[in-house]
Parts: sequence; structure tokens; C-alpha cells
Amino acid sequence: MKLIFFLLLLIGPQLHCSDHFPGYHNHSHCQHAQRDQLPLEVPRDIPNYCKIASSNTDFAYRLYNLIVTNGTDKNVFFSPLSISTIFALLTLGAKGETFNQINKALAFNLSEIEEKEIHDGFRQLTHVLNHPHKQAQVNIGNALFINDSFTILPKFLEDTKTWYNAKAFSVNFGNTVETKKQINAYVAEKTHGKIAHAIDHLAKYTAMLMLNYIFFKGYWKIPFDSKYTSEEDFFVNATTTVKVDMMFQKGYYKVLHDEDAFSWVVEIPYKGHASAWFLLPSNGKLNDVEGSLENNIFSKWMAKVRYRYIELRVPKCSVTTSYSLKKLMKELGVTDVFNGNADLSGITGRSSLSVSEVTHKAALNIWENGTEAAAVTVIKFMTGPAQIPSVITFNRPHLLIITDNPTQSIIFMGKIMNPNDS
Repeated sequence: MKLIFFLLLLIGPQLHCSDHFPGYHNHSHCQHAQRDQLPLEVPRDIPNYCKIASSNTDFAYRLYNLIVTNGTDKNVFFSPLSISTIFALLTLGAKGETFNQINKALAFNLSEIEEKEIHDGFRQLTHVLNHPHKQAQVNIGNALFINDSFTILPKFLEDTKTWYNAKAFSVNFGNTVETKKQINAYVAEKTHGKIAHAIDHLAKYTAMLMLNYIFFKGYWKIPFDSKYTSEEDFFVNATTTVKVDMMFQKGYYKVLHDEDAFSWVVEIPYKGHASAWFLLPSNGKLNDVEGSLENNIFSKWMAKVRYRYIELRVPKCSVTTSYSLKKLMKELGVTDVFNGNADLSGITGRSSLSVSEVTHKAALNIWENGTEAAAVTVIKFMTGPAQIPSVITFNRPHLLIITDNPTQSIIFMGKIMNPNDS
């Protein structure tokens, strides 16, 4: 029998967003900021970070499907928000078809949302996520490392700072050893050591390197007691079983059976405005579960869950992943930026610049007290309710999504095929 679970972390900033962005009144506001309609009772001054939420979710699901298609038997973990943020920043310097391809890949339709609203949406989202008075910690930021002999247009630098609060550093890419050390140290500091080696190699002809980092840390409202953690079997597939440290907890939790998602759904709260949602698909329904994910699924769960007394067994997890995004972004239609047709003249004033490489690294740890996750994206440039089960044991491959609740933004996404395979 296959048991699979899906984990969703809802990270809610502990602040009143109306203090910072007029029109934001409650955590469900972004549910109404869809591109197709707005209920009459919802204020029309929707925060721009709500306007980009649906597109960011679309991008996350499409990228996830591409990743799992290329390796369904492996752990998957990445930050779609990190990737979409850095590519949105890149559009500040893109022109023509290059600009159009990136926006289309990010699911932005410029006939429905203005370019300024997109950039301001990311600016607002970064501000909300980085708010210091939160029990669920999120740190997100951007940086540009520019070769000391490479000239950047002042407007591009000003725009990256205005909309993305990007920090600019002048470096000598000719000294690859020292520059690589400097960049890796910067990312390691920003991700609290979770991403120690953001880049593995660096070419001397690199003109500029652009990156986004993101770090998350949340503590369970009721921690799992480590004395009840025990070694148990985790069934990777029909022929492979591994031993994992399985955490145990019991009590009243919000639970529902989602027939559309072929799964049991269990909510586990974090301290602050945060929750973890676990999805346990029916036997053999992993692919169906992945196909059922849609923009409004989170709000549907929150509206339908009811308290039930259950026992939970959840594996501790430590996963690291690394991706080359060039092929995946090409499959999403971003092609010109990687070849001689690239028009990044908004960066330098010339159209000779192109992207040589895009990499993404992520790390995840789930333990008795909570969850830590981090990621970095680097762009290099060159010249009827069913019966509730009494025990739920998550000892099969499972999905996970880390999302910010008030902004409806997917921060991380993945699939754990083997908790021990780092």
C-alpha cells in the first residue's frame, strides 16, 4: 500500500499589512486578487503583491511539473519565488522579444497587469516577508556582482534598487578564486549557513552575476517530543525501504478528506500566523494529486477543515538539491536570453550581453521543533466526509510546498522521495 503525504507551510507575517499597504485588511485578501474577477465587497485598491500571486503560483506549478518530469524518482525541492523574483528583476534590463518571453514564462500577461505593478508587487512582497516582527522568519533579498571593468546603465542600477532593493558590488571576475569566495560567503551569511556554496565554478569572462537568496525558519506551535522519535521504515517504492527517524504527535488537528485532491489533509500550526498542511494521497494517486494542485486549493482547505483527534507520524528530513535552470526555462519559452538574440540593452545600453548560466540550490530540514529552508538562484552573464483514521503515518514519498499565507505566495516547493538522500 502506498502512503504519500503533501506538506504545505503557511507562513503569515505578524503585522497588519494595512499599516504598510492601503487596501490590505485581512489574510484572505489575496484570494480575491485574481485576474479574472473581483467581488464587489473587496476594495479596488488591491495591493500589487496580491496581483502577482496568481501568476507566481502558475509559474511554480509549471516549473514543478517540468522538474518532476525530468526525474520523478528523486527528491525535489526548490524556491519558485526565488526564481520568479530574479527573472522579474532581469526584465528591468530586457527589451523586445526577450522581455516578452520572460514575462510569458513567469505567467504575466501585460494586457491584464502593468509592468510597474509587477515590479511593485515584488517590492511589496519582499517588504512583507522580511518584516522583522514575525515568529515565522523569512529573509529574501537580491544582489548584483558586477565586474569592475563592466559598465552598467545608471537607470538599471537605480531600478533594481528601487523595486528589488538589490545590493550592487564591484568585483574582479579575473580573480575567480577570491570572487567566488566572496559571493559564496555573502550567500552563506544571508541563508544562515544553509547554502554554503552558491556557485561551484566561475569563468574569468563573466561580466555580471545576479542572485536572489531566501531563508525560512518556523517553529511548531506544539513541538514534537524527541523522546517519541523512533527509527521506522520509509517505503521509497515497491522494492526500496530505508530507515528514517519518525516523529510522533497526537491530539486535535484540523482534518478533511479532499476527494478532488484524492487525499487526507491535516493542518499542523506553527507559532505565529503559520501552518503546515500535510496531504496523504490515496493509494497510487501521487500523479493525480500533483495534477489537482491549483491556485485556490489553500483557501478551500482552510474553509473546510474540522478538528479531529488523530495520531501523526512524520519523518525528520534533511534534503539538499541543485538545478541547472537553463534547459527548464527554455522549455518555458525563455530562449533568446541565452543566445545571440538576447536583448538586454536595458542593462548596458548594448545588445551584446546574454545569460550564460542559471543555477538554483535549495536546502530543507524538518525536525521536532520546526522547519528551516533556504535557496539561492544565480544568473550568470557573459561578453460526504470519510471516516478519519486514528493513525496517519507518513512513510512514503511526499510533496511539500512552503507558502506565505497572507500573500498567497509559494516560497518553496518539492517532493521527498527519500528523507535520507541528501
